[in-house]
Amino acid sequence: MNLKCLWFVICFFSMGQISIMAQTNMFLDNDEAELILLGQYDPDDYSASVVVNEHTTMIQTVVEEASRERIFELLLYLDTFYNRNTGSDTLSLSTGIGACRNWIKAYFDLISKENENRLVTGFLEFDASICGTTHHKNPFAILPGRDTSKHGILVIEGHFDTRNEAGCDTQGYTPGSDDNGSGTILVMEAARLLAPFTFDRTILFTTPTGEDQGLWGATAWANFLKASGIDVIACLNNDVVGGITCGRTSSPPSCPGEDHVDSTHVRIFSYVAGNSTFRNSPHKQLARFIKLIQENQVNPLLNTPMTIKIMSTEDRSGRSGDHIPFRRKGYPAIRFCSANEHGNGGGSYPDRQHSTRDVFGMDTNNDGTLDTLFVDPGYLSRNMISNAATLINLANAAYEPEFNFVSRPQGILIEVSESDPGITGYKVGIRYRRNRSHEFDEIQDHGPGDEISVDLPDSDRYFVSVAAVKNGFVGRFSDEVEVNLMSSGLQEYEPEVQMQSIQPNPWGVETTVSIQNLGTRIYDNSRLLVYDLTGQQVCEQSIAIIPGENAFKLEPYHFRPGFYFVTLSIDGIKTAPMRMIKQ
Repeated sequence: MNLKCLWFVICFFSMGQISIMAQTNMFLDNDEAELILLGQYDPDDYSASVVVNEHTTMIQTVVEEASRERIFELLLYLDTFYNRNTGSDTLSLSTGIGACRNWIKAYFDLISKENENRLVTGFLEFDASICGTTHHKNPFAILPGRDTSKHGILVIEGHFDTRNEAGCDTQGYTPGSDDNGSGTILVMEAARLLAPFTFDRTILFTTPTGEDQGLWGATAWANFLKASGIDVIACLNNDVVGGITCGRTSSPPSCPGEDHVDSTHVRIFSYVAGNSTFRNSPHKQLARFIKLIQENQVNPLLNTPMTIKIMSTEDRSGRSGDHIPFRRKGYPAIRFCSANEHGNGGGSYPDRQHSTRDVFGMDTNNDGTLDTLFVDPGYLSRNMISNAATLINLANAAYEPEFNFVSRPQGILIEVSESDPGITGYKVGIRYRRNRSHEFDEIQDHGPGDEISVDLPDSDRYFVSVAAVKNGFVGRFSDEVEVNLMSSGLQEYEPEVQMQSIQPNPWGVETTVSIQNLGTRIYDNSRLLVYDLTGQQVCEQSIAIIPGENAFKLEPYHFRPGFYFVTLSIDGIKTAPMRMIKQ
Protein backbone atom coordinates (compact mmCIF):
# COMPACT_ATOMS: atom_id res chain seq x y z
CA MET A 1 0.00 0.00 0.00
CA ASN A 2 1.26 3.47 -0.89
CA LEU A 3 1.87 5.31 2.39
CA LYS A 4 0.88 8.60 0.80
CA CYS A 5 -2.54 7.18 -0.12
CA LEU A 6 -3.64 6.00 3.30
CA TRP A 7 -7.04 7.61 3.81
CA PHE A 8 -9.30 7.43 6.77
CA VAL A 9 -12.25 9.38 8.07
CA ILE A 10 -11.87 11.20 11.38
CA CYS A 11 -14.12 13.82 12.77
CA PHE A 12 -13.23 16.74 14.94
CA PHE A 13 -15.38 19.41 16.37
CA SER A 14 -14.92 23.17 16.63
CA MET A 15 -17.56 25.71 17.57
CA GLY A 16 -20.17 22.97 17.49
CA GLN A 17 -19.49 21.97 13.86
CA ILE A 18 -18.32 18.60 12.56
CA SER A 19 -15.80 18.34 9.74
CA ILE A 20 -14.62 15.32 7.75
CA MET A 21 -10.95 15.44 6.71
CA ALA A 22 -8.32 13.20 5.14
CA GLN A 23 -4.87 12.33 6.45
CA THR A 24 -2.08 11.96 3.89
CA ASN A 25 1.65 12.13 3.20
CA MET A 26 2.93 10.14 6.18
CA PHE A 27 6.70 9.69 6.52
CA LEU A 28 9.52 9.39 9.04
CA ASP A 29 12.02 12.24 8.88
CA ASN A 30 14.84 9.84 9.80
CA ASP A 31 15.70 7.06 7.32
CA GLU A 32 17.69 5.20 9.98
CA ALA A 33 14.57 4.96 12.14
CA GLU A 34 12.53 3.39 9.34
CA LEU A 35 15.21 0.73 8.71
CA ILE A 36 15.24 -0.15 12.40
CA LEU A 37 11.46 -0.50 12.53
CA LEU A 38 11.73 -2.80 9.49
CA GLY A 39 14.45 -4.87 11.20
CA GLN A 40 17.04 -3.97 8.56
CA TYR A 41 20.06 -3.08 10.69
CA ASP A 42 23.05 -4.54 12.50
CA PRO A 43 22.06 -5.03 16.17
CA ASP A 44 25.69 -4.76 17.27
CA ASP A 45 25.63 -1.09 16.28
CA TYR A 46 23.08 -0.37 19.02
CA SER A 47 24.08 -2.74 21.82
CA ALA A 48 25.14 -1.29 25.16
CA SER A 49 28.78 -1.70 26.23
CA VAL A 50 27.58 -3.53 29.31
CA VAL A 51 24.51 -5.72 28.75
CA VAL A 52 22.29 -6.59 31.71
CA ASN A 53 20.34 -9.83 31.18
CA GLU A 54 18.84 -10.41 34.65
CA HIS A 55 15.19 -9.33 34.80
CA THR A 56 15.11 -8.70 38.56
CA THR A 57 18.08 -6.34 38.24
CA MET A 58 16.35 -4.46 35.42
CA ILE A 59 13.11 -3.94 37.32
CA GLN A 60 14.92 -3.11 40.56
CA THR A 61 16.94 -0.47 38.67
CA VAL A 62 13.79 1.08 37.19
CA VAL A 63 12.17 1.26 40.64
CA GLU A 64 15.27 2.85 42.17
CA GLU A 65 15.88 5.32 39.34
CA ALA A 66 12.27 6.48 38.97
CA SER A 67 12.29 10.04 40.22
CA ARG A 68 9.30 11.89 41.66
CA GLU A 69 11.39 15.06 41.70
CA ARG A 70 12.32 14.76 38.02
CA ILE A 71 8.66 14.20 37.07
CA PHE A 72 7.75 17.30 39.11
CA GLU A 73 10.26 19.45 37.20
CA LEU A 74 9.23 18.08 33.81
CA LEU A 75 5.56 18.78 34.48
CA LEU A 76 6.41 22.34 35.52
CA TYR A 77 8.38 22.90 32.33
CA LEU A 78 5.67 21.36 30.15
CA ASP A 79 3.28 24.02 31.42
CA THR A 80 5.50 26.80 30.03
CA PHE A 81 4.40 26.03 26.46
CA TYR A 82 1.04 27.63 27.38
CA ASN A 83 -1.00 26.27 24.46
CA ARG A 84 -0.48 22.71 23.13
CA ASN A 85 -3.61 22.53 20.99
CA THR A 86 -2.94 20.54 17.81
CA GLY A 87 -3.51 23.66 15.72
CA SER A 88 -1.45 26.04 17.86
CA ASP A 89 1.77 27.90 17.00
CA THR A 90 4.47 25.83 15.25
CA LEU A 91 7.01 28.65 14.73
CA SER A 92 7.62 30.03 18.22
CA LEU A 93 10.69 28.76 20.07
CA SER A 94 8.99 28.90 23.45
CA THR A 95 5.22 28.45 23.18
CA GLY A 96 2.80 26.36 21.17
CA ILE A 97 2.76 22.78 19.98
CA GLY A 98 5.78 23.27 17.71
CA ALA A 99 8.05 24.32 20.56
CA CYS A 100 6.71 21.53 22.74
CA ARG A 101 7.33 18.74 20.23
CA ASN A 102 10.85 20.03 19.63
CA TRP A 103 11.46 19.96 23.39
CA ILE A 104 10.24 16.36 23.62
CA LYS A 105 12.55 15.30 20.79
CA ALA A 106 15.44 17.21 22.40
CA TYR A 107 14.78 15.27 25.62
CA PHE A 108 14.93 12.00 23.68
CA ASP A 109 18.18 13.22 22.06
CA LEU A 110 19.65 13.98 25.49
CA ILE A 111 18.74 10.51 26.73
CA SER A 112 20.41 9.02 23.67
CA LYS A 113 23.58 11.05 24.25
CA GLU A 114 23.70 9.83 27.85
CA ASN A 115 23.39 6.22 26.66
CA GLU A 116 26.05 5.82 23.96
CA ASN A 117 23.80 7.41 21.29
CA ARG A 118 21.75 4.22 21.17
CA LEU A 119 18.33 5.87 20.78
CA VAL A 120 17.25 6.88 17.28
CA THR A 121 14.94 9.90 17.34
CA GLY A 122 12.80 11.90 14.98
CA PHE A 123 9.26 12.75 13.91
CA LEU A 124 6.52 10.85 12.14
CA GLU A 125 5.08 13.60 9.94
CA PHE A 126 1.70 13.73 8.24
CA ASP A 127 -0.70 16.16 6.60
CA ALA A 128 -4.23 16.77 7.83
CA SER A 129 -6.36 19.84 8.38
CA ILE A 130 -6.84 20.03 12.16
CA CYS A 131 -7.91 23.25 13.84
CA GLY A 132 -6.46 25.34 11.02
CA THR A 133 -3.06 23.65 10.84
CA THR A 134 -2.25 21.23 8.02
CA HIS A 135 1.12 19.64 8.86
CA HIS A 136 1.79 17.70 12.07
CA LYS A 137 4.58 15.77 13.79
CA ASN A 138 4.69 12.91 16.31
CA PRO A 139 7.98 12.96 18.28
CA PHE A 140 9.54 9.54 18.81
CA ALA A 141 12.56 7.65 20.09
CA ILE A 142 13.45 4.10 19.11
CA LEU A 143 15.55 1.72 21.22
CA PRO A 144 16.70 -0.95 18.73
CA GLY A 145 16.55 -4.60 19.78
CA ARG A 146 19.39 -7.10 19.39
CA ASP A 147 17.36 -9.81 17.62
CA THR A 148 15.96 -9.17 14.15
CA SER A 149 15.27 -12.83 13.27
CA LYS A 150 11.56 -12.65 14.20
CA HIS A 151 11.08 -8.93 14.21
CA GLY A 152 8.29 -7.32 16.21
CA ILE A 153 8.24 -4.04 18.11
CA LEU A 154 6.71 -2.72 21.31
CA VAL A 155 4.98 0.68 21.43
CA ILE A 156 4.50 2.95 24.44
CA GLU A 157 2.59 6.19 23.77
CA GLY A 158 0.96 9.16 25.45
CA HIS A 159 -0.43 12.08 23.42
CA PHE A 160 1.09 15.50 24.11
CA ASP A 161 -1.58 17.75 22.60
CA THR A 162 -4.17 19.46 24.79
CA ARG A 163 -7.43 21.38 24.54
CA ASN A 164 -9.60 23.54 26.75
CA GLU A 165 -13.34 24.20 26.70
CA ALA A 166 -13.18 25.23 23.01
CA GLY A 167 -11.87 22.27 21.03
CA CYS A 168 -9.84 24.42 18.63
CA ASP A 169 -8.73 27.28 20.88
CA THR A 170 -5.20 27.78 19.54
CA GLN A 171 -4.47 31.00 21.46
CA GLY A 172 -5.74 30.55 25.03
CA TYR A 173 -4.23 28.65 27.91
CA THR A 174 -4.51 24.86 27.46
CA PRO A 175 -2.42 23.44 30.33
CA GLY A 176 -3.56 19.82 30.02
CA SER A 177 -1.39 18.75 32.95
CA ASP A 178 -3.28 15.52 33.58
CA ASP A 179 -4.83 15.18 30.10
CA ASN A 180 -2.31 14.47 28.91
CA GLY A 181 0.81 16.01 30.35
CA SER A 182 0.88 13.03 32.69
CA GLY A 183 1.05 10.51 29.83
CA THR A 184 3.59 12.63 27.95
CA ILE A 185 6.01 12.78 30.88
CA LEU A 186 5.46 9.07 31.61
CA VAL A 187 6.63 8.13 28.11
CA MET A 188 9.62 10.48 28.28
CA GLU A 189 10.70 9.08 31.64
CA ALA A 190 10.13 5.47 30.55
CA ALA A 191 12.57 6.14 27.70
CA ARG A 192 15.14 7.48 30.15
CA LEU A 193 14.87 4.48 32.48
CA LEU A 194 14.93 1.81 29.76
CA ALA A 195 17.58 3.37 27.52
CA PRO A 196 20.57 1.87 29.42
CA PHE A 197 19.37 -1.67 28.66
CA THR A 198 19.73 -3.82 25.57
CA PHE A 199 16.60 -5.81 24.77
CA ASP A 200 15.83 -8.52 22.23
CA ARG A 201 12.97 -6.51 20.75
CA THR A 202 12.76 -2.92 19.58
CA ILE A 203 10.81 -0.39 21.65
CA LEU A 204 9.14 2.68 20.12
CA PHE A 205 8.51 5.58 22.52
CA THR A 206 6.18 8.20 21.08
CA THR A 207 3.97 11.13 22.04
CA PRO A 208 1.33 11.46 19.28
CA THR A 209 -0.46 14.68 18.44
CA GLY A 210 -4.10 15.32 17.59
CA GLU A 211 -5.72 12.96 20.09
CA ASP A 212 -8.14 15.57 21.33
CA GLN A 213 -9.47 16.22 17.83
CA GLY A 214 -9.88 12.58 16.78
CA LEU A 215 -6.89 10.27 17.48
CA TRP A 216 -4.99 11.69 14.50
CA GLY A 217 -1.39 11.03 15.54
CA ALA A 218 -1.95 7.51 16.83
CA THR A 219 -3.92 6.66 13.69
CA ALA A 220 -0.97 7.88 11.62
CA TRP A 221 1.34 5.53 13.54
CA ALA A 222 -1.01 2.55 13.29
CA ASN A 223 -1.52 3.10 9.56
CA PHE A 224 2.19 3.62 8.92
CA LEU A 225 3.27 0.50 10.80
CA LYS A 226 0.58 -1.69 9.25
CA ALA A 227 1.26 -0.47 5.72
CA SER A 228 4.99 -1.10 6.26
CA GLY A 229 4.35 -4.68 7.42
CA ILE A 230 5.72 -4.02 10.91
CA ASP A 231 4.36 -6.27 13.66
CA VAL A 232 3.41 -4.68 16.97
CA ILE A 233 3.64 -7.10 19.90
CA ALA A 234 1.86 -4.71 22.26
CA CYS A 235 0.81 -1.06 22.43
CA LEU A 236 0.65 0.62 25.85
CA ASN A 237 -1.33 3.87 25.72
CA ASN A 238 -1.07 6.23 28.68
CA ASP A 239 -3.74 8.91 28.88
CA VAL A 240 -4.78 10.66 32.13
CA VAL A 241 -2.42 8.72 34.41
CA GLY A 242 -1.41 11.22 37.10
CA GLY A 243 -4.52 12.62 38.80
CA ILE A 244 -5.85 11.04 41.98
CA THR A 245 -9.05 13.04 42.68
CA CYS A 246 -12.53 12.16 41.41
CA GLY A 247 -14.44 14.87 39.57
CA ARG A 248 -18.15 15.58 39.65
CA THR A 249 -18.76 14.52 36.02
CA SER A 250 -16.18 11.74 35.61
CA SER A 251 -17.19 9.40 32.77
CA PRO A 252 -18.36 5.94 33.84
CA PRO A 253 -17.09 3.41 34.70
CA SER A 254 -15.26 5.67 37.08
CA CYS A 255 -14.77 6.79 40.63
CA PRO A 256 -17.02 6.68 43.73
CA GLY A 257 -17.86 10.38 43.93
CA GLU A 258 -16.63 13.95 43.89
CA ASP A 259 -13.33 14.59 45.75
CA HIS A 260 -12.68 10.88 46.39
CA VAL A 261 -8.90 10.27 46.39
CA ASP A 262 -7.16 7.15 45.07
CA SER A 263 -3.40 6.87 44.53
CA THR A 264 -3.07 3.07 44.71
CA HIS A 265 -5.20 1.84 41.78
CA VAL A 266 -4.94 2.27 38.02
CA ARG A 267 -7.51 1.20 35.42
CA ILE A 268 -6.63 -0.72 32.26
CA PHE A 269 -9.14 -0.51 29.44
CA SER A 270 -9.08 -2.99 26.56
CA TYR A 271 -11.32 -4.24 23.80
CA VAL A 272 -13.32 -7.44 23.69
CA ALA A 273 -16.19 -8.10 21.30
CA GLY A 274 -19.41 -7.95 23.32
CA ASN A 275 -17.53 -6.94 26.51
CA SER A 276 -18.84 -10.03 28.27
CA THR A 277 -16.70 -11.61 30.97
CA PHE A 278 -17.09 -14.79 28.91
CA ARG A 279 -15.39 -13.16 25.93
CA ASN A 280 -11.71 -12.81 25.30
CA SER A 281 -9.24 -10.96 23.09
CA PRO A 282 -5.48 -10.38 22.78
CA HIS A 283 -6.12 -7.00 24.38
CA LYS A 284 -7.72 -8.48 27.50
CA GLN A 285 -4.88 -11.01 27.66
CA LEU A 286 -2.40 -8.12 27.56
CA ALA A 287 -4.25 -6.43 30.45
CA ARG A 288 -4.10 -9.66 32.49
CA PHE A 289 -0.39 -9.94 31.70
CA ILE A 290 0.25 -6.42 33.02
CA LYS A 291 -1.60 -7.21 36.25
CA LEU A 292 0.46 -10.40 36.69
CA ILE A 293 3.74 -8.52 36.26
CA GLN A 294 2.62 -5.78 38.66
CA GLU A 295 1.65 -8.23 41.40
CA ASN A 296 4.58 -10.65 41.05
CA GLN A 297 7.53 -8.49 40.02
CA VAL A 298 6.80 -4.85 40.87
CA ASN A 299 4.67 -4.60 44.01
CA PRO A 300 7.21 -6.45 46.22
CA LEU A 301 9.67 -3.62 45.42
CA LEU A 302 7.31 -0.69 46.07
CA ASN A 303 6.64 1.08 49.35
CA THR A 304 3.14 1.78 48.01
CA PRO A 305 1.92 -1.25 46.02
CA MET A 306 -0.37 -0.60 43.06
CA THR A 307 -3.53 -2.49 42.16
CA ILE A 308 -4.42 -3.03 38.51
CA LYS A 309 -8.14 -2.84 37.78
CA ILE A 310 -9.02 -4.61 34.52
CA MET A 311 -12.03 -2.83 33.07
CA SER A 312 -14.68 -4.55 30.97
CA THR A 313 -14.85 -1.87 28.26
CA GLU A 314 -12.34 -0.52 25.75
CA ASP A 315 -12.67 2.97 27.24
CA ARG A 316 -14.95 5.07 29.41
CA SER A 317 -18.53 5.48 28.28
CA GLY A 318 -18.67 7.65 25.17
CA ARG A 319 -14.88 8.20 25.21
CA SER A 320 -11.90 6.94 23.23
CA GLY A 321 -8.11 6.95 23.24
CA ASP A 322 -4.99 6.36 21.17
CA HIS A 323 -4.92 2.60 21.79
CA ILE A 324 -7.99 2.21 19.57
CA PRO A 325 -6.28 2.88 16.20
CA PHE A 326 -3.75 0.16 17.05
CA ARG A 327 -6.47 -2.29 18.04
CA ARG A 328 -8.31 -1.62 14.79
CA LYS A 329 -5.18 -2.64 12.89
CA GLY A 330 -5.07 -5.95 14.76
CA TYR A 331 -2.35 -4.97 17.25
CA PRO A 332 -2.82 -5.89 20.95
CA ALA A 333 -3.46 -2.55 22.67
CA ILE A 334 -4.56 -1.27 26.07
CA ARG A 335 -5.05 2.04 27.86
CA PHE A 336 -3.65 2.95 31.29
CA CYS A 337 -5.96 5.46 33.00
CA SER A 338 -6.09 6.81 36.56
CA ALA A 339 -8.56 5.23 38.94
CA ASN A 340 -10.03 8.70 39.50
CA GLU A 341 -10.62 11.11 36.65
CA HIS A 342 -11.51 14.79 37.02
CA GLY A 343 -14.19 15.29 34.37
CA ASN A 344 -15.99 13.82 31.38
CA GLY A 345 -14.13 15.72 28.66
CA GLY A 346 -16.79 18.37 28.32
CA GLY A 347 -14.91 21.06 30.25
CA SER A 348 -17.79 21.27 32.74
CA TYR A 349 -17.18 23.45 35.79
CA PRO A 350 -15.81 22.75 38.38
CA ASP A 351 -14.07 19.72 36.84
CA ARG A 352 -10.64 20.31 35.32
CA GLN A 353 -10.49 17.98 32.32
CA HIS A 354 -10.53 19.76 28.92
CA SER A 355 -10.54 23.16 30.56
CA THR A 356 -8.15 25.95 31.50
CA ARG A 357 -8.31 24.48 35.02
CA ASP A 358 -6.35 21.29 34.12
CA VAL A 359 -3.24 22.68 35.80
CA PHE A 360 -0.45 20.86 37.62
CA GLY A 361 -1.32 22.47 40.95
CA MET A 362 -2.02 25.68 42.85
CA ASP A 363 -0.07 28.10 45.02
CA THR A 364 -2.78 28.74 47.60
CA ASN A 365 -0.67 30.87 49.96
CA ASN A 366 1.08 32.92 47.24
CA ASP A 367 4.61 32.02 48.32
CA GLY A 368 5.72 31.06 44.81
CA THR A 369 5.55 27.31 45.43
CA LEU A 370 2.82 24.88 44.40
CA ASP A 371 1.33 23.50 47.60
CA THR A 372 -1.73 21.74 46.18
CA LEU A 373 -0.97 19.28 43.36
CA PHE A 374 -3.66 18.00 41.01
CA VAL A 375 -1.21 15.64 39.29
CA ASP A 376 0.56 13.44 41.82
CA PRO A 377 4.22 12.83 40.74
CA GLY A 378 4.51 9.80 43.02
CA TYR A 379 1.41 8.16 41.56
CA LEU A 380 2.55 9.00 38.03
CA SER A 381 5.96 7.49 38.81
CA ARG A 382 4.38 4.21 39.94
CA ASN A 383 2.30 4.04 36.76
CA MET A 384 5.49 4.61 34.77
CA ILE A 385 7.18 1.73 36.60
CA SER A 386 4.26 -0.55 35.69
CA ASN A 387 4.69 0.35 32.01
CA ALA A 388 8.46 -0.16 32.17
CA ALA A 389 8.20 -3.55 33.88
CA THR A 390 5.72 -4.71 31.25
CA LEU A 391 8.10 -3.66 28.47
CA ILE A 392 11.09 -5.28 30.18
CA ASN A 393 9.35 -8.65 30.17
CA LEU A 394 7.88 -8.48 26.68
CA ALA A 395 11.08 -7.12 25.16
CA ASN A 396 13.13 -10.11 26.38
CA ALA A 397 10.45 -12.82 26.44
CA ALA A 398 10.80 -16.10 24.58
CA TYR A 399 9.42 -16.30 21.09
CA GLU A 400 5.96 -17.72 21.52
CA PRO A 401 5.65 -21.46 20.96
CA GLU A 402 2.63 -23.20 19.49
CA PHE A 403 0.24 -24.71 22.04
CA ASN A 404 -2.25 -27.51 21.49
CA PHE A 405 -4.90 -28.07 24.19
CA VAL A 406 -6.10 -31.64 24.74
CA SER A 407 -9.11 -32.43 26.96
CA ARG A 408 -8.59 -34.83 29.91
CA PRO A 409 -11.02 -36.20 32.55
CA GLN A 410 -9.67 -33.92 35.33
CA GLY A 411 -8.35 -31.02 33.28
CA ILE A 412 -6.29 -30.51 30.15
CA LEU A 413 -2.94 -31.42 28.63
CA ILE A 414 -1.12 -28.58 26.88
CA GLU A 415 1.22 -29.80 24.16
CA VAL A 416 4.10 -27.48 23.25
CA SER A 417 5.63 -27.44 19.78
CA GLU A 418 8.44 -25.40 18.21
CA SER A 419 9.57 -24.40 21.68
CA ASP A 420 12.27 -21.75 22.21
CA PRO A 421 15.22 -23.67 23.72
CA GLY A 422 15.68 -20.90 26.28
CA ILE A 423 12.27 -21.43 27.89
CA THR A 424 12.63 -22.19 31.59
CA GLY A 425 8.97 -22.72 32.45
CA TYR A 426 5.35 -21.79 31.83
CA LYS A 427 2.58 -19.89 33.57
CA VAL A 428 -0.96 -21.16 33.09
CA GLY A 429 -3.71 -18.60 33.64
CA ILE A 430 -7.11 -19.93 34.71
CA ARG A 431 -10.41 -18.05 34.94
CA TYR A 432 -13.42 -19.68 36.62
CA ARG A 433 -16.52 -19.13 34.52
CA ARG A 434 -18.72 -19.07 37.63
CA ASN A 435 -16.81 -16.03 38.98
CA ARG A 436 -17.65 -13.89 35.91
CA SER A 437 -14.32 -12.07 36.24
CA HIS A 438 -12.11 -10.50 33.60
CA GLU A 439 -9.07 -11.34 35.73
CA PHE A 440 -7.18 -14.57 36.26
CA ASP A 441 -8.53 -16.44 39.27
CA GLU A 442 -5.49 -18.69 39.46
CA ILE A 443 -1.96 -18.81 38.05
CA GLN A 444 -0.15 -22.14 37.96
CA ASP A 445 3.63 -22.39 37.48
CA HIS A 446 4.98 -25.32 35.47
CA GLY A 447 8.48 -26.38 34.51
CA PRO A 448 9.87 -26.65 30.98
CA GLY A 449 9.02 -29.51 28.64
CA ASP A 450 6.89 -30.53 25.71
CA GLU A 451 3.76 -31.20 27.78
CA ILE A 452 2.01 -29.28 30.56
CA SER A 453 -0.49 -31.24 32.63
CA VAL A 454 -3.11 -28.99 34.23
CA ASP A 455 -5.48 -30.40 36.84
CA LEU A 456 -8.66 -28.42 37.53
CA PRO A 457 -10.40 -28.64 40.90
CA ASP A 458 -13.91 -29.88 40.04
CA SER A 459 -16.47 -30.46 37.30
CA ASP A 460 -16.98 -26.93 36.07
CA ARG A 461 -16.14 -24.63 33.17
CA TYR A 462 -12.85 -22.75 32.91
CA PHE A 463 -10.94 -20.48 30.56
CA VAL A 464 -7.29 -21.50 30.24
CA SER A 465 -4.27 -19.88 28.56
CA VAL A 466 -0.52 -20.26 28.86
CA ALA A 467 2.59 -18.05 28.70
CA ALA A 468 6.23 -19.04 28.34
CA VAL A 469 8.88 -17.92 30.85
CA LYS A 470 12.52 -17.41 29.80
CA ASN A 471 15.02 -16.70 32.57
CA GLY A 472 12.37 -14.82 34.54
CA PHE A 473 11.01 -12.83 31.58
CA VAL A 474 7.33 -13.66 31.06
CA GLY A 475 5.82 -13.68 27.57
CA ARG A 476 2.33 -12.97 26.29
CA PHE A 477 -0.47 -15.37 27.14
CA SER A 478 -1.94 -17.50 24.38
CA ASP A 479 -5.55 -17.28 23.29
CA GLU A 480 -7.88 -18.81 25.85
CA VAL A 481 -9.70 -22.08 25.41
CA GLU A 482 -12.83 -22.98 27.33
CA VAL A 483 -12.64 -26.23 29.26
CA ASN A 484 -15.99 -27.80 30.12
CA LEU A 485 -15.38 -30.62 32.58
CA MET A 486 -19.13 -31.18 32.95
CA SER A 487 -19.18 -32.48 29.37
CA SER A 488 -15.45 -33.23 28.98
CA GLY A 489 -15.48 -30.56 26.31
CA LEU A 490 -12.86 -28.20 25.01
CA GLN A 491 -13.59 -25.38 22.59
CA GLU A 492 -12.02 -22.26 21.19
CA TYR A 493 -13.18 -19.13 22.90
CA GLU A 494 -15.23 -17.06 20.42
CA PRO A 495 -17.50 -14.04 20.85
CA GLU A 496 -21.17 -14.81 20.19
CA VAL A 497 -22.78 -11.43 19.53
CA GLN A 498 -20.85 -8.70 17.72
CA MET A 499 -21.76 -5.23 16.53
CA GLN A 500 -20.41 -5.29 12.96
CA SER A 501 -20.96 -1.89 11.36
CA ILE A 502 -22.94 1.35 11.10
CA GLN A 503 -23.84 2.11 7.49
CA PRO A 504 -23.95 4.72 6.14
CA ASN A 505 -21.63 6.63 8.44
CA PRO A 506 -21.76 9.66 8.30
CA TRP A 507 -25.51 9.67 7.66
CA GLY A 508 -28.33 12.10 7.13
CA VAL A 509 -31.80 10.52 6.80
CA GLU A 510 -31.24 7.16 8.50
CA THR A 511 -28.55 4.60 9.19
CA THR A 512 -28.45 0.88 9.98
CA VAL A 513 -26.58 -0.86 12.79
CA SER A 514 -25.57 -4.40 11.79
CA ILE A 515 -25.20 -7.06 14.49
CA GLN A 516 -24.11 -10.67 14.11
CA ASN A 517 -25.26 -13.44 16.47
CA LEU A 518 -23.03 -16.49 16.04
CA GLY A 519 -24.98 -18.56 18.55
CA THR A 520 -28.46 -20.08 18.68
CA ARG A 521 -29.94 -18.00 21.49
CA ILE A 522 -32.46 -15.19 20.87
CA TYR A 523 -31.49 -12.11 22.89
CA ASP A 524 -34.93 -10.55 23.25
CA ASN A 525 -34.06 -8.08 26.01
CA SER A 526 -31.24 -6.17 24.35
CA ARG A 527 -30.83 -2.44 23.75
CA LEU A 528 -29.02 -0.11 21.39
CA LEU A 529 -27.66 2.86 23.33
CA VAL A 530 -26.33 6.10 21.84
CA TYR A 531 -24.18 8.63 23.72
CA ASP A 532 -23.02 12.10 22.79
CA LEU A 533 -19.48 13.47 23.26
CA THR A 534 -20.12 14.35 26.91
CA GLY A 535 -21.12 10.77 27.72
CA GLN A 536 -24.82 11.59 28.04
CA GLN A 537 -27.22 8.96 26.72
CA VAL A 538 -29.38 10.46 23.98
CA CYS A 539 -31.15 7.39 22.59
CA GLU A 540 -32.25 3.95 23.78
CA GLN A 541 -33.81 1.44 21.42
CA SER A 542 -35.06 -1.99 22.58
CA ILE A 543 -34.19 -4.78 20.15
CA ALA A 544 -34.36 -8.57 19.85
CA ILE A 545 -31.27 -10.24 18.37
CA ILE A 546 -31.95 -13.48 16.53
CA PRO A 547 -29.31 -16.00 15.38
CA GLY A 548 -27.42 -14.86 12.29
CA GLU A 549 -27.37 -11.38 10.77
CA ASN A 550 -29.43 -8.57 12.33
CA ALA A 551 -30.04 -5.01 11.11
CA PHE A 552 -31.62 -2.18 13.07
CA LYS A 553 -32.38 1.30 11.77
CA LEU A 554 -31.70 4.49 13.70
CA GLU A 555 -34.11 7.30 12.90
CA PRO A 556 -32.83 10.90 12.56
CA TYR A 557 -35.29 12.58 14.92
CA HIS A 558 -33.24 11.42 17.94
CA PHE A 559 -30.11 13.27 16.88
CA ARG A 560 -28.74 16.69 16.15
CA PRO A 561 -25.77 16.88 13.76
CA GLY A 562 -22.67 15.79 15.59
CA PHE A 563 -20.40 13.03 16.83
CA TYR A 564 -21.89 10.04 18.75
CA PHE A 565 -20.99 6.64 20.15
CA VAL A 566 -23.22 3.58 19.75
CA THR A 567 -23.05 0.60 22.09
CA LEU A 568 -25.04 -2.61 22.49
CA SER A 569 -26.35 -3.76 25.87
CA ILE A 570 -26.97 -7.51 26.29
CA ASP A 571 -27.98 -8.92 29.66
CA GLY A 572 -26.83 -5.65 31.21
CA ILE A 573 -23.35 -5.90 29.68
CA LYS A 574 -22.29 -3.23 27.17
CA THR A 575 -20.15 -3.71 24.09
CA ALA A 576 -17.28 -1.43 23.11
CA PRO A 577 -18.65 1.73 21.48
CA MET A 578 -18.56 2.45 17.75
CA ARG A 579 -18.30 6.00 16.40
CA MET A 580 -21.18 7.52 14.47
CA ILE A 581 -21.53 10.89 12.74
CA LYS A 582 -24.94 12.49 12.16
CA GLN A 583 -24.80 15.10 9.39
